[in-house]
Amino acid sequence: MQDDQFKLLDPIGDDIHDKFQQLLEKGEFDGILQRLREAAEELPDSYSVSFDVQLNVYDADRDRSMQLLDTGMNTDKADQYRVSADTEPQKYLVHGQMCIVPEDYCPKCWGQWAFKLKNIQCPECGIRLGREIRLLIDDDVCPWCKEGSVSVDSPKCDNCDYEVDERMVAWG
Repeated sequence: MQDDQFKLLDPIGDDIHDKFQQLLEKGEFDGILQRLREAAEELPDSYSVSFDVQLNVYDADRDRSMQLLDTGMNTDKADQYRVSADTEPQKYLVHGQMCIVPEDYCPKCWGQWAFKLKNIQCPECGIRLGREIRLLIDDDVCPWCKEGSVSVDSPKCDNCDYEVDERMVAWG
């Protein structure tokens, strides 16, 4: 997804997340959550039930959708708690064009692609990190731990000691 397209949708996901939280705090879902608790009591111990709100974008050309937001409530016999399965957005250069997608997605085909720095080839379309695609680092945040810093002059993370492979990244 191109940078400007992602920036159009990302704030909508933030608004949905915040609105869901407001509705929870106001008790708007109390009846539904109580019924989920009651149902969970009747289900096997290994079951849990979730009530989720998602924001997805679908691309007809790819015949695939990408999840931008997943938040909700989960209930099992013991507990009821807020869940969120969002992943951080990640910037890439794909054939020279900047793209942003959640980090577990391929920026070319939108297939599932976890741990790109470890598994450098998309299992769906075969694009390879370091060849047709590069991770774009423009904020000096370590792509491995997301807590330390890296830079062109100091590619080794000051937090986790991960060393950026210059073939895999583009510095912004």
